[in-house]
Amino acid sequence: MDESTIEAQAMRLANRAYAYRVFHIAFGAEPSSDELRVLASPETVEAFRFLAETAREEGNGEGAQTLMAAADLLASLGAHAEDAAGVASLKASFTRLFLVPGASFVHPWESPYIGKEVMLFQESTLDVRHRYAAYGFAAAEFGHFPEDHVSMMLDFLAHLSSAAFEAFGDGNDEEAGRILADQRAFVAAHLDTWLPAFVEKLCEQDAEGTYARLARALRAFVELDKALMDAWAGACPNPAR
Repeated sequence: MDESTIEAQAMRLANRAYAYRVFHIAFGAEPSSDELRVLASPETVEAFRFLAETAREEGNGEGAQTLMAAADLLASLGAHAEDAAGVASLKASFTRLFLVPGASFVHPWESPYIGKEVMLFQESTLDVRHRYAAYGFAAAEFGHFPEDHVSMMLDFLAHLSSAAFEAFGDGNDEEAGRILADQRAFVAAHLDTWLPAFVEKLCEQDAEGTYARLARALRAFVELDKALMDAWAGACPNPAR
């Protein structure tokens, strides 16, 4: 790769890691003022604009539009961070959607979407646990909710994305490719199976609310990221540096 290509790849790897972390924060807990400030930060908005432009360059116009709308949405959350009523409103939405079973509840973990709603920690959850352990991943949320919770999965993908970025920065393209291949396998096994249904259900329950819009952005981002992971898989194990 020439220097400009290496720089572009590094930017892509860095921004995808940041985006996974943002989605982990957004779907992981009731929002606080501090978390909203992170979500609305210039770094976050710039990362999503970068990803939107990447999608546009790759011919994914719908994804580009969704990710640009997410950048605008995230920027707007800064006003909520300084407004107690705004924070309370978002907390109420989070609680209604993800914490309290009821008419508006949306399961934020995998098992219910693959036919195992009643019992948690089934075979698929054990597979998730095994993949976490293979990378020595230990989320702060262990013990608080199932390991196949969307936020924990996104935390894991952020963890792997950071590792891939670091490997690439060290000049170890083969290791970066190996990590990206493991990420792609994880997404195929444990996001592709239920994320579309999760997003659809959330859009039904939240209409044009903040979490429905974030969910659409997550789906668009994951589709964009799958294209990157597939491209690396095709180039490895011997990408030209």
